[in-house]
Amino acid sequence: MKTAFDVITGTVTDYDERSGELTIKAKYTDWPTMLRRDYRECKIQLIDSRPLSDKQRRACYALIAEIADYVGEGRDRTKEYMKLKFLAENFEETADSIFSLSNAPMSLVCAFQRFLVAFMLEWDIPCKVPLIQYVDDIADYIYQCLINKKCAVCGKRADLHHVDTVGMGRDREEIIHEGLEVLPLCREHHTEAHTMGRQSFNEKYHFPGGVKLDKTLCRIYKLKRKGNEK
Repeated sequence: MKTAFDVITGTVTDYDERSGELTIKAKYTDWPTMLRRDYRECKIQLIDSRPLSDKQRRACYALIAEIADYVGEGRDRTKEYMKLKFLAENFEETADSIFSLSNAPMSLVCAFQRFLVAFMLEWDIPCKVPLIQYVDDIADYIYQCLINKKCAVCGKRADLHHVDTVGMGRDREEIIHEGLEVLPLCREHHTEAHTMGRQSFNEKYHFPGGVKLDKTLCRIYKLKRKGNEK
């Protein structure tokens, strides 16, 4: 049976830097469907052609193993379930096109890796090593830790550490927190951050800095945000 969405592969043949227009050539042989559906427009997915590294594969398999051990399911079954869940939540139109960790585009596997880390943070799944060692996007990882109130260093229960200093006459209950830079840290690492200082602490744990509070984070932590001053 013909699926609701056609996914075809094309080749970029030209790019005009002045207009920002791509010229793409693709082969499509299903002429009856072309006429019946009156195709006039298409969505284009650009496929990352960089080779996938063994490090990325190992990271995904290690995270899947942690999830499988925690829920008591086989690793192969857990892998397929997590892949389907990832596709269903992120690529609804192509959720029936399962991918392989052996030859999937690098960008897709990186996104899957971030998804696994976020899933473990949300469901409080323990990991033998700090999750930060499995991420390629530190800022996204810090944001997920903020969402789930987990320490970005060790994974324990965390509170906000204000990278932008709040104090010196500034009332925490009155200031607008939206836009301030923060880190989610447990009590131990919160104390360490104050003791070491910002630069030394960030260098030790390879943080590029904190994450700026947005409206979502302000709601989670019950902080004042722009447009909600009163």
